[in-house]
Amino acid sequence: MEDYLNNLASEIETGYNIPELKGTEAQIKWARNIRIKFFNEAYDKQTNTETLLPLQKKASASWWINNKDLTLEEIIAKSTQN
Repeated sequence: MEDYLNNLASEIETGYNIPELKGTEAQIKWARNIRIKFFNEAYDKQTNTETLLPLQKKASASWWINNKDLTLEEIIAKSTQN
């Protein structure tokens, strides 16, 4: 199952041109799962890719972890804030 999730994560990261996460190994593993969940939901909802551009640039693992409980709409809005 973990191999499947890693492959899915790699496909999504490549498809959305998402940069590698920065943080500790544990943070990166956790944040990658969080990030993939959001991008998978965006894909399912057919969210406009331009809307996701600010979100795609978020490379801090801690940013994803700190915002894990937001809805897709909330995290997209937050990604546009400085």
